[in-house]
Amino acid sequence: MASKRKNKLIELYSEAKLNPKIELITLGIVDLALLAMGILLYWKTKQIIGLLAVMLLLLGVDYYVLGKPRRILDNKKKELENEFVHIFAYFEIFVKNGRPVYNALEDCLRYASKELSEKIRVLLNDIDHDKSVTPYMKFAENFTNLEIRQVLVSVYKMSIEGGGEEYLTQFDTLFHSLSVSKRQQNLENEKTRFGNFNFLPLLASALSMGIIAVSVVILMEEYANVI
Repeated sequence: MASKRKNKLIELYSEAKLNPKIELITLGIVDLALLAMGILLYWKTKQIIGLLAVMLLLLGVDYYVLGKPRRILDNKKKELENEFVHIFAYFEIFVKNGRPVYNALEDCLRYASKELSEKIRVLLNDIDHDKSVTPYMKFAENFTNLEIRQVLVSVYKMSIEGGGEEYLTQFDTLFHSLSVSKRQQNLENEKTRFGNFNFLPLLASALSMGIIAVSVVILMEEYANVI
């Protein structure tokens, strides 16, 4: 069980393009340093509060560092979904101007990032070999947002019906809904990020100040003993 968790953690780091060995060794060194500091504080003061403060700081550091690959991957997914909305706004223009779905997807390649353009190329290649909805659903697996799946189903319907007015309207409605929800989601994410940005440094500062205060007390006691 522990081996599976370790392998999963390593895969997560690798997927986030982080070196798991460097990241975990660095974390281990920081943990050992904090643990040594906590033991030293307890040995000098015989007060458990100093040790508890250091342990809280250690847990906070571990939580933040071990969550780093997941945050990176989540941000990448959000960025990819935002780019989907941006690129398919061009797609909407192309199909409304009479371009067939396949050609409109090809036209989107020039505006897409390397990552998304590669995924669109895979979609186009799959469409060449499979005219069902399957290639679109496979493409949708790159995103977690269910509204994107609905948009892609409407794109598939347009492709088989030749871009009829009914399906263009359906796509327009679904895509507009997706665009609005993504804007709202981005605003909420910004608010959450701003809140975390304010809270985490304050918490770290409070713990650090507590440790510094205890250290100053130790130094003062030692100085008083020397005198």
